[in-house]
Amino acid sequence: MTRRAARNGMPAFVKPQLATLVDAPPEGEDWIYETKFDGYRALAGIGDGRVTIWTRSGLDWTDKFASLVAPLGALPCRSALLDGEIAVRTDGRTDFSALQNALSTGKGELIYYVFDLLHLDGEDLTREPLRDRKALLKALLSKRKERVLDRALVYSAHRSGGGAAAFRKACKDGLEGIIAKRAGDPYRSTRSLSWLKVKCGLEQEFVIIGWEPSDKASRPFSSILLAVREKGRLRYSGRVGTGFSDSRLDELAALFARHARDSAPAPDIPRPIARNAHFIAPVLVAEIAFRGWTADGLVRQGSFKGLRGDKPARAVVRERPKPTAAVTRRKKRQ
Repeated sequence: MTRRAARNGMPAFVKPQLATLVDAPPEGEDWIYETKFDGYRALAGIGDGRVTIWTRSGLDWTDKFASLVAPLGALPCRSALLDGEIAVRTDGRTDFSALQNALSTGKGELIYYVFDLLHLDGEDLTREPLRDRKALLKALLSKRKERVLDRALVYSAHRSGGGAAAFRKACKDGLEGIIAKRAGDPYRSTRSLSWLKVKCGLEQEFVIIGWEPSDKASRPFSSILLAVREKGRLRYSGRVGTGFSDSRLDELAALFARHARDSAPAPDIPRPIARNAHFIAPVLVAEIAFRGWTADGLVRQGSFKGLRGDKPARAVVRERPKPTAAVTRRKKRQ
């Protein structure tokens, strides 16, 4: 049974449902599989004749994603709350670095990949099964009259069955991975076992805690120092010195100067590195792609992808995939 609200009113922000990282795709008829996009998670509210776009932490980023306001406002509904991922597509796939460049330069086509519908014309749909919510979402997007705006809002299609095959194809196509979702479950504003993510490669957020100077006059720093939160404190996680464009180097250098501090935010930085490093307050969050972890918990062959302003540094921990079999058994017992 759905709950009613004002048909024309702006729906309130809802904490997004988050996926649990697992080591392999689950299988079964009750699972559907979607593409894992490489962008910013975003909820979009429509109502009272306006549009609001929130980050996953509830920040109002409507101005940052201004090009999506008109397409969202043109949807044939009085009010709605959508869930999806905002990204930029390059070479056939979404790319977080390209999204960062688009937001900083104003150049690049933002696409909102919509995968869920939480409210529609006063009806709270969060208790309805995912399969029903997606059917309503697909119908809503298919009724658009403003065909010229179609490219900005894209329905996130899914496949039923064949999780392993879906994951292999995603990795072969160079995608970030897949999200497996239980088709019959309601929407839960928490990290749940109803949504599981499987990544093709290693990638996650880290806190930037310092930087190392460069011996090249044209380069403001050579590498950044990374950390994750563990047992209530920051733990050093290694260095990354690649993935920076010239403009990004200058942007980061300015941020580093603004957040400079004398002492190391993490106590376990090796002395030879700490001796020459410059430290900053642990407030900046970086998205890093990397090849693996060393035995002592440092990133191996990392590359900077961009800053994440949608996640607080205090929430950054090392991601450890859970065994899929154990997770799905636990879900069945709930």
